[in-house]
Amino acid sequence: MAYHPISGGTEIPLLDDTVDGFVDHKSRPVRRSSSGGWRSAAFIIGVEVAERFAYYGIASNLISFLIGPLGQSTAAAAANVNTWSGVASLLPLLGAFVADAYLGRYYTIIVASLVYIL
Repeated sequence: MAYHPISGGTEIPLLDDTVDGFVDHKSRPVRRSSSGGWRSAAFIIGVEVAERFAYYGIASNLISFLIGPLGQSTAAAAANVNTWSGVASLLPLLGAFVADAYLGRYYTIIVASLVYIL
C-alpha cells in the first residue's frame, strides 16, 4: 500500500508502477520496474571511482609539478594547490544547480562524464 496525498491520507494500492509527473528521454511515463536499478548505479559508481582516481592522482603530483617545471615558489605552489582543491570541492554545488535548474540529473551526469573523458 502507498500513501497518496490526494486520497486524504489513506493508503491506496498502486495499480501501475509509473512515477507521477516524470517522463523518460522519449517522453514516455517512467516505470519504476524498468528505470534506474543496478545498471544506472554501476555507471554512477564507475564515474565516481574514476573521479577519485583522477583527483588524488593530480593532487599527489601537483606541488612537485608547480615547483619543478613551472618554477613557482613553494608558497605560490601551495596557494595554487589549495585554490585548486577548493574549486574541485565546490564544483559539485554548481553541478547540482545545473542539474536541478536546467538539465536534469541524468543529462548532467552524462555531460560531466564527457568533460572528464576530454
